[in-house]
Amino acid sequence: MLDGSVIAFFKAQAGDRGYQTLINQALHNAMPGDQIEATIRRAIQEELRA
Repeated sequence: MLDGSVIAFFKAQAGDRGYQTLINQALHNAMPGDQIEATIRRAIQEELRA
C-alpha cells in the first residue's frame, strides 16, 4: 500500500497523464537492471565522446 503523501505527490506531478503511470516509471527506474543499463549507456557515451 502506498502512503497518501506519495500518491498526492504523483497526482500533482501527473497533470493530464495518469499518476499511476508515473509511479510505475519511478519504480522501474529504481530497479537494479535499469540502473545497470543506464550506467552502461553513460559509460559508452563517454567513451564515444573521448
